[in-house]
Amino acid sequence: MFSSLPRQRTRRRRLATATAAGLVVIAGGMWLLLGTGPEPGNHAPAAICALDSTILRADVDADGQLDEIHDQDRDGTSSVVFRRDDHRTTVSVGDARGFWQKLRGVPEEDMETRGTFGDFDGDGYLDLALFYSQRDEGDAPRDNMVVHEVHYGPLARDLSSDRTGTIRMKHSTFVYGVRATDTNHDGRAELQVFQSGGDGAVSRYIGRQDGGGVSVSREETDFYGVSDWPDLKLGWLDFGACADR
Repeated sequence: MFSSLPRQRTRRRRLATATAAGLVVIAGGMWLLLGTGPEPGNHAPAAICALDSTILRADVDADGQLDEIHDQDRDGTSSVVFRRDDHRTTVSVGDARGFWQKLRGVPEEDMETRGTFGDFDGDGYLDLALFYSQRDEGDAPRDNMVVHEVHYGPLARDLSSDRTGTIRMKHSTFVYGVRATDTNHDGRAELQVFQSGGDGAVSRYIGRQDGGGVSVSREETDFYGVSDWPDLKLGWLDFGACADR
């Protein structure tokens, strides 16, 4: 009886090893399968302009046709309406998170995506600044930010990019909203981040292109109440109004 115990342990170890190896193979296969998505076009950058403070117009996927980015509440819950002839396809910023990023957020509650579009590196193509973070628990901030990155344009129709960069943040608390501005009109967008400061306060930080990503200021620029910050006029109109708006 006792002599069979080592054999049982050996079988269990082999089974565990085989199971782990199988999971790695499956995950690797899924990664390869899911990692091959749509590709952007190769058209030259088109002019970026705002129809109003909630709608931006640009050729997001460089296919030669102008698309529209909508952010009705101006909080970063935005979506892109891609155009191809008479067809329209809408993709939200929540769809821009990669496969593994979506898996990492599954066990947590109150995780939310925010994203805004602007030309952060000044190459003429529209980029996406993307965040995925966890809401406060009452007045207590949670330090749980799974995604803080830039997808540099041109973007594919799933808002992915073969060139991404980190958004360097001092804090990893909940991001209430994000906006892109160009207050000095130098052709490089600034990233406005509205982040939980705890106790019902929202702090505003400013990020700018820095090397291969965006660095956000370590000190807050201003702070607001949770219901106050959306009233700020900062936003896409800095990029210039469309002639036919």
